[in-house]
Amino acid sequence: MKLRSCGMLLAFGLAVLARAGAAHSADDQATAQTEEVLLKLHHSNQMEVAAGKLAQQKGQSKDVKSFGKMLVSDHSAADKKVTALAREEKIKLPTSPPMSDDKMDKMKAAKGPDFDRMFAADMLEDHKAAIDEVKAARDNAKDEKLKAPLVATLPVLEKHRDTAERLIDKLGPSASASGSDVTPTDTK
Repeated sequence: MKLRSCGMLLAFGLAVLARAGAAHSADDQATAQTEEVLLKLHHSNQMEVAAGKLAQQKGQSKDVKSFGKMLVSDHSAADKKVTALAREEKIKLPTSPPMSDDKMDKMKAAKGPDFDRMFAADMLEDHKAAIDEVKAARDNAKDEKLKAPLVATLPVLEKHRDTAERLIDKLGPSASASGSDVTPTDTK
């Protein structure tokens, strides 16, 4: 009888440990997912702030300069939320600005109306991709704290996509810095 009680107690203890291990493993997965998403959001926000600043400097049209200002403001605010959540979750985000990429280098080299059209095309391309990525991250998020900023980010990204579409309608289609032809009919 004593042996049977010990056996049941041992089985119960192993079941509790297994469940705790599974919960810990799920927590580890959620933490890894949260870290990956926050790193991507942080990088994306920094790149959009840099693009917005570039638009304010190089943009020819008032609309491009205004869109640049909106990007700086909105993505700076979004990044503050990302940074706060990362700090709360004890996730270290890079403090240095992101490295320039080929698209940014091509935009820096563009001049006049070509810059405006390329900027609008790139922002449309970037924000369409970002919307898809944020929706996927939101739908797959295991960490409830992560879902809130993802849900809050979507309308802002959609506003930016729509603004880029209006700019393309106004300025005319152009090849983006990535080489893709972007026309208003390609949107949404």
